[in-house]
Amino acid sequence: MIDQSTEKFYRHQFKRLKASPYLLLPAMLAWLKGSWYKLIFRLQGRRFRAGHWFRVYGVMNVSGPGAIEFGDNCIVISNAIRPVCIRTLTPQARVVLGDHAGLNGTAIQCANSVTIGELSNIADAYITDTPAHSLGIHRRQESVLDVPASPVEIGRNVWVSVQVVILDGVSIGENSVIGACSLIRDAVPADVFAAGNPLKVIRRIEPE
Repeated sequence: MIDQSTEKFYRHQFKRLKASPYLLLPAMLAWLKGSWYKLIFRLQGRRFRAGHWFRVYGVMNVSGPGAIEFGDNCIVISNAIRPVCIRTLTPQARVVLGDHAGLNGTAIQCANSVTIGELSNIADAYITDTPAHSLGIHRRQESVLDVPASPVEIGRNVWVSVQVVILDGVSIGENSVIGACSLIRDAVPADVFAAGNPLKVIRRIEPE
């Protein structure tokens, strides 16, 4: 049984296709490309898995030894802003994208864990769970394994706008919206609109 928000999402998608039938052919081509990427990544030895109706517009770059797991009905848009790039730095790294979620020009670097909840929409943000380099004077001799990594958790139904940077250890509560060009270094509560550098909560988002 699907919940109300997921049912609402499906109804919206159906109405959108009914109002704009020209979107159907590109969507089917994107689904074929998604199936092709699943095959290619497997042949390349990538630990990539995506559920049903995985769609890719444009190109998608995946690298590294970690695991990448997409749910059902996920979408990758790489032809509007820039390519989606996901890089895992360790075999233990795990990037998870929930059902009905989308990436649009997003760059993800993961040494530990990056989790994005279902129905979330991430634009061309940069998300990392590791500083990758220390502040010590010998940082050029250190590897990424010498630098502590902290999981990033983005909740359900979150919208992250363009040019946002999300740093290690950050959590974003469900239903929240992050404004353009924001830097996120600390936890963001649920049901808020936040923006800026430093980030500030602008207002609460009330349920419909």
